[in-house]
Amino acid sequence: MFQISARAPFALTLIGCSLLVGCFGGSAEHIERASVSGTVTFDGKPLPAGNILFVPDVDASGNPLRGKAVQATITDGAYTIPAEQGPAVGNNKVQITATRKTGKFQESDGQKIEIEKQYLPAKYNASTTLKQDIAAGENTADFTLEAK
Repeated sequence: MFQISARAPFALTLIGCSLLVGCFGGSAEHIERASVSGTVTFDGKPLPAGNILFVPDVDASGNPLRGKAVQATITDGAYTIPAEQGPAVGNNKVQITATRKTGKFQESDGQKIEIEKQYLPAKYNASTTLKQDIAAGENTADFTLEAK
């Protein structure tokens, strides 16, 4: 038969607390974010409306950066993302999208909806070549896009 020591409840409590800290991120890594704002022009004019997405890329060693992609709305060529919601510090890929109405319609749930089409070249979104190095603090990132 087993004999339980008077120290057993204390030991079990200590083990339980250690497991909880390990399982629930007691050593969670902090991802540094920064604010970014700027302008986006297309063929020399402010982009009337669109979205800009910053996606963490790789560090100087080629290792993937941690963090989530963050997005902002572009209005009259300008966008702003505050630090608390901003992109991860380091290299980020940038995707910029903008759509136009096509004059064509489709039916969805009994309603006619006008179809919109992406009009910026894929090199700025689906196959982006845009990158931005985000530094700690405040950043300005302006993008000049062309139809070519």
